[in-house]
Amino acid sequence: MRTRIVLDTGPITLYFSKKPPIDIENLMHSAQQGEIEAEVASPTLVEVFNQICISKGKEKALQSQDSLATTIPVAVIQLDQDLIARAGALKCQYRKQLSYIDCIAISLAQRDKAIFHTTEKELDPLHIPHLKVKKYAFAKKLGE
Repeated sequence: MRTRIVLDTGPITLYFSKKPPIDIENLMHSAQQGEIEAEVASPTLVEVFNQICISKGKEKALQSQDSLATTIPVAVIQLDQDLIARAGALKCQYRKQLSYIDCIAISLAQRDKAIFHTTEKELDPLHIPHLKVKKYAFAKKLGE
């Protein structure tokens, strides 16, 4: 059985940086080869687009969006009532520490028993139950 992962904004954004970290390149290569089963919540893609648009412009954000859709087999998961309730409960509990996008992605990882791949720094002290996390360092600027 393949390992199931949920991608947060950070790892996807890093993949589209000028020089992606080797561990991010390896992660995406594993997805391309079918060695892992990657998921992303649809609202996460809005944040990815926004981050790339801010740092590199709308055209690069559109290109990155198209590239992700055509070159990396990532299942885009739409919000349903269960995921909304799970994310809402997490946001209520961690309202000052986590964004809505983080709560949605974490809820998806918990629900699907997947490893949450993120650059989020605030997770360590929270000890969220039933959450497996793989963290990546994020460069100061997307172009780095």
